[in-house]
Amino acid sequence: MKKINVLIIAVITVVAAFMTSCKNDSIDFASPIVTFVNGNQTVMANSDVAISGSILAPAGIKQIVYFKDDTSFGDVITKGFDSDTATNFSVSIPADQVTSTFTFEVQVTDKNDKIGKGSVTVTVQLGDPVVKFSGLKMYSAQAGIYGDGDYASLTIFHTWNHSDASASADTIAVIDVWYYNGNYTKDLGGTPHLVSPDTKTTTYPTHDGLVLTNAKSTKLRILTSTEAADFSDWANINDDYLIANIDMSNAVKNVGGFAQGDIIAFQLADGKKGVMKAVGGTAGSGSTDYILVDVIVQEQAAPVTK
Repeated sequence: MKKINVLIIAVITVVAAFMTSCKNDSIDFASPIVTFVNGNQTVMANSDVAISGSILAPAGIKQIVYFKDDTSFGDVITKGFDSDTATNFSVSIPADQVTSTFTFEVQVTDKNDKIGKGSVTVTVQLGDPVVKFSGLKMYSAQAGIYGDGDYASLTIFHTWNHSDASASADTIAVIDVWYYNGNYTKDLGGTPHLVSPDTKTTTYPTHDGLVLTNAKSTKLRILTSTEAADFSDWANINDDYLIANIDMSNAVKNVGGFAQGDIIAFQLADGKKGVMKAVGGTAGSGSTDYILVDVIVQEQAAPVTK
């Protein structure tokens, strides 16, 4: 009888263990899910990138590992989650590591060792260098008669008056724009104009509608406020990513009515683009009127020197 009791106890123990095992196995938790707030994105080279999102792991979060192009990024994370089963994540990738297009992956392991993954592609646009100049000073057309420059180069940032501008083919070859009319800012009632140097105009007659023979053609367009917002961080624009994408299909050779702070896009005869920002000057009439512009232009294939 004693042996039978022992046998019965053993059987009960085995059955209980088996049932407990079955009970544990019956809960099949789903694998972790990774959701991104800012998914695939396009950025400029050498700019900071932020990647964020959320994680849901019904079986509980064991660890999180980040990968940048299959190479682990940062330390393995095993604590600090918002809860046992869910958490938000935010990762910053420094600018010096944003040099080419890459894939960023978030890999989550739950407490049952199931793995969930999610990834995004960060497309990095490589811009060409630009040339920048601050405070290019252009006088009105009438001032150009008396010795102050109203013709300007947007690549070597120099100005010429009428007689100097037409003195030689070499000078004409580097002239890109012409400024005329008194009261440079429309806010003071003036009608300032920037004009391609190959364009003849009789709107301002003091110089007889002078046109430079064999001058190059420059296209111009005042950017809308939405477009201009792309250039609000003027000091930190160091490549042509934004400039290259400006639509110049409807650009003209004569733009007027701009005010201080407006941004005028231009396209030179060789196809290179740039932007000018009216930053100051003196509103007057005749020879006292001038405009100051800051310029950013795509680097020329063969830079011209004075």
